[in-house]
Amino acid sequence: MTDNIKASSINFVTEAFAEEYNNIDGVFITALNYTMPAVDVSYKTQGFYNRDLTIASMFNLNQNDPLKILKYQIPIISQIDIDTNKKVSTEQITSNQKDTANKNTDNKVTDTASKNNANTPDKPTANGTTPDKPLILLYHTHTMESYVATEKYKYIAKYGYDRTNDLNYNVVRVGDSLANYLLNDYGIAVLHDRAIHDYNYDQSYYNSSLSVKKYLDEYPSIKVTIDLHRDGYGSVMQPGVDSIPVLSNLSNQAYRKKYIMDINGQTVAKILFIIGSRRTVEMKEDWKKNYEFAKQISDKLNELYPGISLGIEVHQYAEYNQHFSEKGILIELGSNYNTLEEALNTTPFLAKAIYEVLKDDGLDK
Repeated sequence: MTDNIKASSINFVTEAFAEEYNNIDGVFITALNYTMPAVDVSYKTQGFYNRDLTIASMFNLNQNDPLKILKYQIPIISQIDIDTNKKVSTEQITSNQKDTANKNTDNKVTDTASKNNANTPDKPTANGTTPDKPLILLYHTHTMESYVATEKYKYIAKYGYDRTNDLNYNVVRVGDSLANYLLNDYGIAVLHDRAIHDYNYDQSYYNSSLSVKKYLDEYPSIKVTIDLHRDGYGSVMQPGVDSIPVLSNLSNQAYRKKYIMDINGQTVAKILFIIGSRRTVEMKEDWKKNYEFAKQISDKLNELYPGISLGIEVHQYAEYNQHFSEKGILIELGSNYNTLEEALNTTPFLAKAIYEVLKDDGLDK
């Protein structure tokens, strides 16, 4: 059946976008939406796509947490409150309370995060500042996504593989650098939301949507929204393990090579753009506008630095908060097989490409 579906090359949009689609995922997700309406409802607020459609996800099961599985098999156990990790539980509850009240995007969060970063000697000068009329909103749905630890940027993963809530070592650090280059080199005002949205991973897109809506309402000058991530495959940094991996010994060298290249003798991380094409009746923006903006930046990157952009993936049953803006995009800067240094090396090149596109569109003023 799978081979037949793949061979049929089902397309839902014009030929110009056809090669960007992963059609097999769309067929299965469509079937699920028709047979399980609750799944379809969840898509209206979440940025989920095929990897989240598992029995474990639907019933909040975790193969690493045998207690949850036992609770489903032996109901009496579900009545017992067993605190297996008080510290993590408390932090997650606190985070969820903040998300519910939409306090995770206020100035206190930004100030606290800035103080966290004060220990980094080469922190970007644009850090912790909020421009009066920002043109770009830069944020992170999966804020704790991190890279391979090195001597310079050593951390111990927590809250899952290749993740940390220390803003010195995750994608927020990369966002700081990108915002710094855009502001200092090109005069582009960036509002960088450094709040952590993914203590509860399944709620991360809902949490970040609250931030996006808040800032768009507060700052009408924002014309571009960028959700900055890094891609991921398998796992590298194990939670709680104090180690620095040897890059040449990483298990999947082909995947690492996919995301690295050399520019002027520097190893830099490559970039991938993700666009969600799902739109409901309530969602006014046309996803193709998001696609075209991503394509402009991707093409400009490869014009300036051939091969640095891996192009665009279109995911049919996700919106990734991009319906809030005609120029809303998701960027995967490197992967969990890159080092933070490699990701930071990419930021001046990405900043230049973004500036050039904004200039061409007359938005650089």
